[in-house]
Amino acid sequence: MESPAPEGVQFDHFLLTRFNTRLGERASEEWLRHRIRYFESLCRHSVMSQTNKGFRWLIYFDAERDDWFEKEVERLSDGAFEPIWIEGTLTPEKAAAAVANRARAPWVITTRMDNDDAIARDFIDAVQAQFGHEDHQFINFQSGLQLSDKGEVFHRSDPSGPFISLIEKRSSSPLKGVYVGRHDRISEYGPIRQVVAPPMWLQMVHGLNIGNELRGIRAAPELVNQYFDIQLKPVEISKIQLRIGQVVTASKLVAHVLRRPHRVLWVIRVAANRVFGKTS
Repeated sequence: MESPAPEGVQFDHFLLTRFNTRLGERASEEWLRHRIRYFESLCRHSVMSQTNKGFRWLIYFDAERDDWFEKEVERLSDGAFEPIWIEGTLTPEKAAAAVANRARAPWVITTRMDNDDAIARDFIDAVQAQFGHEDHQFINFQSGLQLSDKGEVFHRSDPSGPFISLIEKRSSSPLKGVYVGRHDRISEYGPIRQVVAPPMWLQMVHGLNIGNELRGIRAAPELVNQYFDIQLKPVEISKIQLRIGQVVTASKLVAHVLRRPHRVLWVIRVAANRVFGKTS
């Protein structure tokens, strides 16, 4: 029999991250060491700096592992997260089961985050502020930043990004969890509430991250320190360089959309969300 939630606690909040779960072959040692560097300087640092500590962080790892990697996970997890060792492929059901086994409150919030990205220092606070006893509601903060491995900063908007949260009520049915579907198709699984806010997330775009590409408008590097606590520093640029960069990157973004007409729908969604989204 599970122990009840402490009196007055309405929800349990879980931050979820996939580290090296199987998509085929095991991750190489080179990939793991490269990713650990970004994880420690970006992801872990930003999570440990959250103004709100009322959440649990679960990170999913491939159960087939070498000794050196297990020791690294043990070092990094101390006081930060709980490692979940997964046999085979991480399915939505396995990811949700790890949460369900630890949840005690009537509602559960699950938030996804990649292992080489960062969240704003008040991100957890902002997510929990959206709680309103919903049965099944996705939460998306559309505005974020991208940081290149050269230290360049870009504004980025995403109507269905990889930092989405799911509020759901616990019931007799199995918990779904935010990994129920791909983040860019999550609207197929329920309504998304778009929240208008300052940059709430930061994507790191680097050579070994094939899922992301720089598709934003050049931004002032000061925005990183204003909203995020990370150990990587953006490059400084003059106001003239910033304005030139904004013109160039805006032109490239327009050209990119025109070459791919289906992206027009994405632009319309971004614009509509800015007008009709809920303010945090």
